[in-house]
Formats: sequence, structure tokens, C-alpha cells
Amino acid sequence: MSIVREVGQWLVETGQTLWEIDTLTADNLFDDYTRDHSYVMFVAAEGEMAIPAATFTLQWKDPLYFGEVPDQTAGFIHKLAIRRQFAGQNLFAPILDFCRVECLRRGIHEIRLETDATRPPLMRFYERNGFQPTYQKAIQEFGQTFLCQYYVLRF
Repeated sequence: MSIVREVGQWLVETGQTLWEIDTLTADNLFDDYTRDHSYVMFVAAEGEMAIPAATFTLQWKDPLYFGEVPDQTAGFIHKLAIRRQFAGQNLFAPILDFCRVECLRRGIHEIRLETDATRPPLMRFYERNGFQPTYQKAIQEFGQTFLCQYYVLRF
């Protein structure tokens, strides 16, 4: 949760507010669909202790964002946050590899995610990583409304 808050604060400070910081609480971030499905990636420089670098949720049921997708037919990535000191270090590649492996272990061959449709650089990032845009839809979460661009990656 602290990584999500840290990245959320950076977004506020750079004029790119996505979430209201006070909404990034354990009660809002963890529920029956995300509990036990949230991960932290640790990174260590040679000879140093590993530190938390990124976090994300990989869930198998998502009634809020993907209610039309049958449960257990896709992996849904949410709340991906990479600490600024690790930006540009391609940490998304091992995260995506982990998600693919977890999906394949369950016989699932697609990953879905959504992102803020007002952030073209972030949208291009997902597209460069193989995600195909599907549609846009407004979603209400944490008392805010977001226009989301939806993506799918099939493998």
C-alpha cells in the first residue's frame, strides 16, 4: 500500500493526479477479490538488501471493472505502481512474465487491465508491451469517476 501511496503522491506533485491520496487505504485497496492476490516486487543491487520496488494486484474475478468477463477466464492486473527510483528500469517485464505464468498455471490465456484514458504515454506503454486496446468506459471508484481505456493481452 505504501508504494501505491508514494506513486499517487508523485502523481499529485507532478500535476497528474489519478487518485486522491486519502482514498488509498487498506480498506479501499483490499477486498474479497484482491486480498491474497496483491504482490510486491523487491529489487537488490549487488551486495545490498532487497527493497520494495513495485506492487500490483493480479486477480481472477473483477465485478467492478470487468463484470462482463466470466470469472477465472482472465487475469486482471490492477493498482500497478513502480517507485520512481525504479522508473525506466523495465520492471514491468518481470511483472508481466509472473502474471503470464500464474495465468497459464490456471489454464488462462489472457490478461486484462485498464488505465486512465487521459494518459496517452501510459496507454502507449501498455501497447508497446503487447496489450491491445478494446474499448473505453467510465468507472466510479473511491468516490471518483475515471474514463478508462481497456486492454487485453492474449497468449
